[in-house]
Amino acid sequence: MSTSSEKSSKGAPEGSQPPPPKGAGSGSPDVRNASKEKPQSSKVNENPEGPKKDEVSSEGTGGKKFKPKELKICWQEENQFWSIPKEDGLPVELLEVCWLDVSGEMPVTKGKAYEVSFKLSMNTEHSFGWEVPVTVMARIGKKGKYERKEIDLSKLSEKEKEFPPDKCRIEFKSDENAKNDETLYFGLYEVWTNKWKGGLRIHEAIVQEIPAGNNASTSNTGSDESRGKGIAA
Repeated sequence: MSTSSEKSSKGAPEGSQPPPPKGAGSGSPDVRNASKEKPQSSKVNENPEGPKKDEVSSEGTGGKKFKPKELKICWQEENQFWSIPKEDGLPVELLEVCWLDVSGEMPVTKGKAYEVSFKLSMNTEHSFGWEVPVTVMARIGKKGKYERKEIDLSKLSEKEKEFPPDKCRIEFKSDENAKNDETLYFGLYEVWTNKWKGGLRIHEAIVQEIPAGNNASTSNTGSDESRGKGIAA
């Protein structure tokens, strides 16, 4: 395991804190500004009519699992920064970046609430740079207010684990969100410190629909099998 917090700039993008490439990250250009907001205590689904039948549980809640190929990963085209497997079912691995920006989006419904999480693991042999927290963020509409959860990956092992444990929850309130943008934008970010980091493996992102006003996490109790019920792979 590398103990160095600094990496060589071999192939690194110019500038101490590079802007994301065109098309990378939902709302990425202003993500850094969101770091000033008070934290909570603590490819795209193109079906405009809502979740597919197999994305809805017997309890009436729906959601989606995003495999790595369905997410927008900043610098994923550069093989010195990311290892992207061709096979489905395998995680992507972060080799070295100073701008972590992995995001997704999906249509959502007014009056519903959503919980966002990521399944992650670490290549501990090549892990470095995780002394700083990583943030899971979500908002409704590009002008919506971010909800956020900071997560600590410094002790993450090779074992796959879901973050944040209590989920990043956001409610689609018609009186607070943009009327013409019924889209959930979410992501996993560390774009504030310019710190090089590597070794992180991203298995999937999960968006779970829950009844609005329900503060209890629907996907944070029970077995892994029960937590995944009602979400399409």
